Amino acid sequence: MSPRTLELRIHGVNNTPPYAMLALPDHAVEQFRGDRFGSFWGPKPDKLAELPADHAGQVAQDVRREAYSWGGMARSSPGVPGSGVPSVLANALGRVGWALLLPFGLANVAYWSRRLPDDSIPTTKRMVWWNAGRGAASTRLFGLGLTVLLVLAVCEVAIDVYAVQCSLPGVTCKRLPEFMDLLGDPPRHVRVLAASAVPVLLLLGLLALTSLSRSRYEMTTMRRAPVRRPGVMLSRSSMWEGSPRIRRLTRLHIAAGCCVVVLATSTQLWQHGFFLVLTALAGGVLALVTARVVVTATDCPDVPSTEKGGLWSWLLMISAVVVLGAHGFALYAIAPAFDGPLWLTSWGPPVVTVALVGSVLAAWSWRRNDAKGPLVLLVLFVAFMVATYWVPLAWVGAAVVGGALAWRARPRAGDEWQAWRGAGPGVLLGLSLASSVMLSTVLVLTFRGWVGTGLRVPSFYSWFSAAFACALVPLVLLVIAQAFVLLSRVVRPSVLDDEAEVLVVRVRHVVAVTHRAENVAGVLSTLGVLALVLTCYLTFASPAWSAWWGVTWVVDKGDWVTGLAGVALIGSFVGAGMLTNRRPLGLLWDLMCFLPRTAHPFAPPCYAERAVPEIADRAREFLDSGRDHRVVLSAHSLGAVLAVAALFALPEGYLQRVQLLTYGVQLRPYFGRIFPELLGPAVLGTPEVRAGAMFSCDPWRREPGATPDRGLSVLLGANWINLWRRTDYLGFPVHGWEPNSVDRRASETDGSPDKVETHGDYHCSAAYRQAFTDLVARDLG
Repeated sequence: MSPRTLELRIHGVNNTPPYAMLALPDHAVEQFRGDRFGSFWGPKPDKLAELPADHAGQVAQDVRREAYSWGGMARSSPGVPGSGVPSVLANALGRVGWALLLPFGLANVAYWSRRLPDDSIPTTKRMVWWNAGRGAASTRLFGLGLTVLLVLAVCEVAIDVYAVQCSLPGVTCKRLPEFMDLLGDPPRHVRVLAASAVPVLLLLGLLALTSLSRSRYEMTTMRRAPVRRPGVMLSRSSMWEGSPRIRRLTRLHIAAGCCVVVLATSTQLWQHGFFLVLTALAGGVLALVTARVVVTATDCPDVPSTEKGGLWSWLLMISAVVVLGAHGFALYAIAPAFDGPLWLTSWGPPVVTVALVGSVLAAWSWRRNDAKGPLVLLVLFVAFMVATYWVPLAWVGAAVVGGALAWRARPRAGDEWQAWRGAGPGVLLGLSLASSVMLSTVLVLTFRGWVGTGLRVPSFYSWFSAAFACALVPLVLLVIAQAFVLLSRVVRPSVLDDEAEVLVVRVRHVVAVTHRAENVAGVLSTLGVLALVLTCYLTFASPAWSAWWGVTWVVDKGDWVTGLAGVALIGSFVGAGMLTNRRPLGLLWDLMCFLPRTAHPFAPPCYAERAVPEIADRAREFLDSGRDHRVVLSAHSLGAVLAVAALFALPEGYLQRVQLLTYGVQLRPYFGRIFPELLGPAVLGTPEVRAGAMFSCDPWRREPGATPDRGLSVLLGANWINLWRRTDYLGFPVHGWEPNSVDRRASETDGSPDKVETHGDYHCSAAYRQAFTDLVARDLG
């Protein structure tokens, strides 16, 4: 008998292997479609026949069980084969490159957390850059600023410290390893010329790192167009077709990086007429790049656009490369003298950081107010902060303007249903900027300490290391307070939810701490922004008290704290998966990589651009093979987000024969709150929910909000069942903690007295088997 039901299992953040998803031995499954990045698997019929009838991997005759594995797209990195020094070094540098992408990925997440245009509301506006949705242009400009910050930090290390200062009389620096030291001891201008290639090579390396991954899976298109549903961004085919717009944005960022490299040294040589011309040309191209980044803000999947910026991006990139080439020839031919710190690498980072901090402060109110006032306040904030270099009391104006931006971002009625009470874009951009400056600081200070003694680097980096160390103190105190509260509840277990074994109750309390992640992330972002503001003030104003003994002690210790944080971060990237070449921080990467790249071209590539079309096409293919066929999408954790997107990507007339079985998901309290227009209540049809309370025994014992009369829950009705556990640190109900028709509790133990089930093995539980049986028994007619 031909199976009439397809059970398609989709794994989550833990990248469960196909055989485990199918509850079979690894030799009993086979791949029938796809590659090592994304693939479909099924049981081998002969191996299945050898298993007992009551084995968990057995299925009914009218059911075909398959597994879709997408973990290779999110976790695998292009690597250099071999075990020699060059291949090991190349793979290590690749993982350092992934570390540098972290701020870019967070900026991209911030783009999707802003208030997206709602096409369910009639409008006569033509979507251009100034009304393409609050923060569309600003987020892309923010991404460009992150690129500039990275290039300036590399220029400081390669050009200022190593090429210039290490060649000055009386300075002794370490030589590079022999296989890297290709120039020996050339004249200083030749050292500067060679060092100028380092930031350009870094940009090309990041481009290669993301392009090699993207080319494998980011160009899949759906075979049939989905049903476009008003107000549902996931139902737009443009969501999963991002390559053209990313190529245009990539060229603009490459052009900007080349211009910054030229300006880093040409501004130092303005007395030479030729370098003065190069400075003007590079500055002009950089200004045009900035303008094009603003104008192409409508070149995004959330905005209907006819943007054709390919020619502009090509012209600007070619112009920047030509100016860079002319700059290199001039350095070699004119042989200018370099005898001091580079002006741009010293003052460029604090100026750019101030502008980005202003963007963060403005972003706190993007979801609350559509007025253009923050743009004026942002300009004033930057002007006042920079003016403290000449007028120390200008910090008062900066504080007033910053307070005005914070006042605009104050929570309002209804904001409790959104992440960070509506300040999501600002919180995420704050994390992005803080991580970007931290990585730059680690790079500059670590290299200075390694290469020699007595070398000077901009005070900006030392001030940030001290401010960052101070900012960590309140966070550490918060963590300690949480630990004491948890300890008091675990030593004498207080009942959390219903009655249960002592071990289960204790695990529930531990898990409840992880459910407060939103609050901790908000605190970390706020502290990071305050540290950046203090850093910029100290850099520009240089107040007298900054020379006090206590302050200098904090600066010295701050270098250690930031260094340790950087070593831990970079070490996790370099050391993780050294043999398997898997990407580090897999959970964080999976979360960032679901969203199409829009804010930054060097953000981690979006695996959903291949996974969503493949899931939708496989479901459509099976449904086309018989009019009485049905598909049950069985999705775990983050796989549920892919399943929901695939449901909205189905063509007309298919959704009625598809059912959804989810378990261990974060749809309602995390994704729905952070991305209301993508996966919020109006899209999922789920009740509004507040964030988990910070210190209460049960963080989720809070009254829910309104339930919309539309969304996926309404479309599926009884064809959606969700499983969850109180002991799951990443799994939640989709409708609420009170009994309802969608959410069901899975067992928190497997019968063993010393083991508690958490985020995994839902598909092996009795609750799963019952839920699947109930779905298949329902009449879809």
